[in-house]
Amino acid sequence: MRSDLISPERVASIDIGTNTILLLIAEGEGGNLRVLEDREAVVRLGEGLHRTGILSEEAMERGLRALEQYLSRCEEMGVQRTFAVGTSALREAKNSEHFRQKVKEKFCLDIEVISGEEEARLSFLAVAMDLSYPFQPLLVVDVGGGSTEIVLGRDGQVERWESLPIGIVRLTEKFLPSDPVKDPEYRAMVEEIDKQLQRVVAPEVPLTMVSIGGTGTALASVEQGLESFQIEKIHRFVMTREALQRQLSLYRSLNLGERRRLRGLPPARADVILAGASILHRTMERFGCPSFWVSAHGVRYGLLYKKMGIAPFSSPSRPTVSGPG
Repeated sequence: MRSDLISPERVASIDIGTNTILLLIAEGEGGNLRVLEDREAVVRLGEGLHRTGILSEEAMERGLRALEQYLSRCEEMGVQRTFAVGTSALREAKNSEHFRQKVKEKFCLDIEVISGEEEARLSFLAVAMDLSYPFQPLLVVDVGGGSTEIVLGRDGQVERWESLPIGIVRLTEKFLPSDPVKDPEYRAMVEEIDKQLQRVVAPEVPLTMVSIGGTGTALASVEQGLESFQIEKIHRFVMTREALQRQLSLYRSLNLGERRRLRGLPPARADVILAGASILHRTMERFGCPSFWVSAHGVRYGLLYKKMGIAPFSSPSRPTVSGPG
């Protein structure tokens, strides 16, 4: 058979987090990654986890429904291999194995629960391979539902990382019970964020800060007043410190219903956007970054790069990534 008639392999990665479950379907061929579909579902798998230590039955059912839809889509798209990883919620929950066994029995899908270090490496890989100047010292901030990964590196290599327990769902449930949020509640949350960020040694070099995850993309969408998610306007958008401060003031002044009506803000993120924006703002202050890049990529991209052998951690080379169509 002629090699030029062999179809590229179609693969999928699923990132199961505390707040969202993400799906990426792509084709990998000759060191390239062609994105066919990229989806997000706000599931809140880790809802109440910090109080109870377990995943609730309701949250697990939401997770199963999202996975059922994703795997059905994978079948429709002719996906040949599917990789699934779990992060903060599945690392912490006492009944994590119970949920994973349910998934395996229902869908024949194995979920690999990755460490905070592996999560940080996959996040960094996704960003380093996407930017046009991968040798610039990078500060990658992966704001999740249960934790935030802070990754420092350059030349395609991770130099330091920390997984901090300051995810958006965790902080919102612990510190922000009022609607609208009261000033003492907000100050207590910021104090906790600053305390956790002190664990990360700030290097004495200028850094290019990159935010990955739904918080950054939501902030970029609001800043541009987008009526719908438009990845071509969100991915690689540059958010300044001043713009972020304006949004923080806005979210603090509004109640939940008003935030849900904000142009550009996904309603499912209205209750956690203040916590997420605060994490990014305090990180900018901690590392002296006047702005940050918004990336729509993340663990799911890094996972496919790794599984497909497109960009091993030891290599700073940059693959080609193209979007749907």
